[in-house]
Amino acid sequence: MEIMQGNTLDSVETWQCVGDSFDKFQKIICSFFDWNCDLDDSGPNFHWQMNLGVLKSQDSRNAPRILMARLTSSRGFLQVQTEPTSDVVIIMPVRGSLRLERDGATQTIAAGSATIYQPRTEARIYHLAEGTTCEAYIIKLSFDWVQRFLYDILQLPVEQDLQLGPVIDMSAPKAKLLARLIATLCSDAFTFQSRHLSPTLQQRLAETFSHMLLESIPHRYSERMQAPKAGPMPNYLRVARDFMHREARRNPSMAEVAKAANISVRTLETSFRTHMDVTPHAYLRTIRLQMAHQALQDVRDTRPIAEVAADHGFPHAGRFAQYYANLFGEAPSDTRRKGPAK
Repeated sequence: MEIMQGNTLDSVETWQCVGDSFDKFQKIICSFFDWNCDLDDSGPNFHWQMNLGVLKSQDSRNAPRILMARLTSSRGFLQVQTEPTSDVVIIMPVRGSLRLERDGATQTIAAGSATIYQPRTEARIYHLAEGTTCEAYIIKLSFDWVQRFLYDILQLPVEQDLQLGPVIDMSAPKAKLLARLIATLCSDAFTFQSRHLSPTLQQRLAETFSHMLLESIPHRYSERMQAPKAGPMPNYLRVARDFMHREARRNPSMAEVAKAANISVRTLETSFRTHMDVTPHAYLRTIRLQMAHQALQDVRDTRPIAEVAADHGFPHAGRFAQYYANLFGEAPSDTRRKGPAK
C-alpha cells in the first residue's frame, strides 16, 4: 500500500509518503531529489516512509529554495546521483550510517555526523540500516538561492563549486545548533505545520538556515565571511560595481569603469582589493562568465559557443574555455548539452 498526501498553501508544500513498494519509493525519491536507488541486498520486504516539506521562493518562478525530509526504511539501500547539479545536499543519519563513495574516495558517516556535498560528479551513498531501521534527515538547497545569499553577504560573484565537506562533525560547537535546526526542519511536526508559515517567515527561515550553515562548515568563502570588515563600502565603489554589471557584455576597460565612478584607476583597484578581496578585472570577468553560462543553459540560444563567448567579451575561444572550466568545473559544451540547471 502507498499513501501520498500533499498540501499546497501559499508557497509551501508538505508531503507524507508511506509504502512497501520499492519501485514507488524510487519514483518518489527521484522526483524530489534526482536520485536513482537500488536495494543493497535481497533481504525481507522493504517498508518506508518519507515526510517532506518544501520552502519555495516568492519570485515569479516559485522555485524551491529548501527541500527538507525525514526518511525511514526497514532496510538499507543504495542512492546514486548520476545527473550533476550544483545544489547543496545534506544527509544526517539518525539511525544507521552512510557510506559515501565519490571521486575515488570512500568515507563513513555515522550518527553524530553528516555528509554535505554538491553532486557535480557521480556520488554513490549507501544507507546502512541499524538492525531493521534506517533513518536520516535530508536537506537540499537550491544553488541559485545559496549563490544569491552569498552574494548579498560578500558582494562578490559566487563560483559554482563551493568546495564543501564532505563530512561535518555535528558535535563541533558551531555545528551543534545546525544539527538541531536540521532535526527541527525535518521533524514530522514541522513538515506538517510548515503549511501555515507566512511568506515572510519562510524567507527568514531560509535565510537563518543558510547563514547558520555557511557559518558552521568550511567552504570556499569561509575566510572571506569571517575576515574583519574594512568598513562601509564607499559609494563610488558601488557606482563602479553597478556600472560593471550594466556594461559587462561589452567588457569595458578599467579606465572606463573608473571614469564612471569619478575616481582614478589606482583608487578603483585599491578599493576592490580592500573591500571585496578581488581585483576589478577578475570581478568583471566573473560577471561575464556567469552571463555566458546563463546563455549556454538557454535552450533557445542556438548560436555557436564561440559566438556566445565573443558576445560576452571573450574573443579567444580557447581562453574562454579555460576561464569557464576554472569557474564552473566543466566545459562550455557540457553546459550546453545538459541544458537548464535543475
